Amino acid sequence: MAGEGRAPLPVVPPPFRDERLSSWLERIADVYLVSLDDLRAHVGWSRPALQLEIDPVQTDMERIAAATNSSVERLFGMTFHNASSRCRSLLRPDAREICPICSRGMQRPPRLRTWSFAFSFYCDRHRQPLQSPDTRGASVLSDVGSACRGAAILSNWAKGGETAVVPVDAAISLLLAPHRKPSPPAPWELARLARSDQQAHAMELSRPCPRPVLGILVPEFNSAVPVYNQLLPRALPGLRDAPFAERYAIAIGLARLLKNPATAVAHILETTDEFGRKKVLGLIDRWPTGIRNAVARGARRTTTRGEGRGTAKNACFTRRVRAPSGRDAWRDRADA
Repeated sequence: MAGEGRAPLPVVPPPFRDERLSSWLERIADVYLVSLDDLRAHVGWSRPALQLEIDPVQTDMERIAAATNSSVERLFGMTFHNASSRCRSLLRPDAREICPICSRGMQRPPRLRTWSFAFSFYCDRHRQPLQSPDTRGASVLSDVGSACRGAAILSNWAKGGETAVVPVDAAISLLLAPHRKPSPPAPWELARLARSDQQAHAMELSRPCPRPVLGILVPEFNSAVPVYNQLLPRALPGLRDAPFAERYAIAIGLARLLKNPATAVAHILETTDEFGRKKVLGLIDRWPTGIRNAVARGARRTTTRGEGRGTAKNACFTRRVRAPSGRDAWRDRADA
């Protein structure tokens, strides 16, 4: 096979710490002014570099090690072969985010393994936001603190940890759930779209748009990305293919939700219609009993405050309250 018996490459740039195998191989190819496919044919490994990172083959790694005077163990350390199933579900093999300081003065900036995680937004070394070709909505989503907290929670979860009172996957499911029935964009939601564009895309704009809970906890997301352009998946694994703004908003929303789940859910329930309420209650009903009861108490306090304000305005408006059912507090709240 091609590559067998050949002398090692005379010049091989050293890999950066945590650099991905595909990134390093691309930089080696640049040294010899060839494409990555040409380098692959010369060295003789079989699988594409991106695929080799996810599922490395011993013989391929041995050929690359021989050609670059590296150890096989070091090359395996540049792949994702030891990543957990959770982490793999949120890997973005085609990620092109870079750190402006790490890449300063470089023709081809390195791509690190850490940056391939769907919720990596900053360079840990330089504390700088990663630059991405996808800048849609980035300037509006400015809650850096919440984004970092949410990203840290997701990173810990991907590594097998679970420190939140609400399971992370359950919290994400709530953020992606509808808070009301899908509906076409309202006139004010089309205000940023030129009249000519509205007319040219009238049919598409008349279609119902999802109304996720995320837009309630992160209202600035609806300003960053209009409802008719939002590309949110239905489940957590689909987030790896979502655009930057959607992923960043999810990290913000997760941090805000888990900071005080009871208050956040009470706020969500204030905005739901009957369709969304059933969806939200169905998801929360699977949460641990303790947090469900805390949510119910928070929701009752919010309702009581609202009723107090309403009574001051109009004493004619009263609310019928069911007697306690003997079940947990959350069920009484759901039936109220």
